[in-house]
Amino acid sequence: MIRTPLGLRLLPNTSVREQIQEAARLGARGVVIDAVGDLGPDRLTETGRRELRHLLRSIEVALIAMHLPTRRSFDTTDQLDDRLRRAARAFTLAYELGTRLVLARVGAVPDESDAPRREAFLHALTELGRRADHLGVRLAIETGTEPGSALRPILDALESEGLAASIDPASLLQRRIDPVATTRDLGPWVAHAYASDASTARPQLLTADPRGLGSTAGGLDWEEYLGALEEIDYRGFLTIWPDPTRPAGPQFTAMAGRLNRL
Repeated sequence: MIRTPLGLRLLPNTSVREQIQEAARLGARGVVIDAVGDLGPDRLTETGRRELRHLLRSIEVALIAMHLPTRRSFDTTDQLDDRLRRAARAFTLAYELGTRLVLARVGAVPDESDAPRREAFLHALTELGRRADHLGVRLAIETGTEPGSALRPILDALESEGLAASIDPASLLQRRIDPVATTRDLGPWVAHAYASDASTARPQLLTADPRGLGSTAGGLDWEEYLGALEEIDYRGFLTIWPDPTRPAGPQFTAMAGRLNRL
């Protein structure tokens, strides 16, 4: 039986109160919430923040992380200050709601041959990490654009306490990147992990197992993945990210049952 607590990523622009209550009924110990719409930093009032904190406490569900949607990668200085300020507002919101973790996609790591883009990217990450640390949170970069072996040197070089990594097996598998190797490569930088594979993704995105094991397209070797998390001494949540086109409840129950049988 898996010992890692299970969480549920909620759907954006849908009643968060109802979803949190359903998550509790399903047995989720925590939730991930998108900082958009009525839950955006500029729209969620002080009263709304108090009510959300009270709801989470009253049903004993943790706020695992806030997810910061990003429309553009951080490999350009165009409107960078505006994007950094938006991120900082999300960091403040996360802290006030009781979580120390913000998840975001920052774009692919530019190749060393593209010096201007790489310099802009490293500058942006440095600023994001500095602001996150100053506001009491960590920004966990969601994987999927490159293997852990490419992201790890960046994190090691920046040495920012405000940066971390979030493992997204589904996104990695869709790009034929091994989630198990990525987990091991990122090691101590992993602050969050999803329990998801790519088997329910759009057919055109599915690929063969990157580890060459001949498993179902988009499938994940769950025992190896959980073993890798144990190897790096990961002690956080495993967040189930349901397909938004289908009811979340049955998906959470099915995945929880699958994990508990391992």
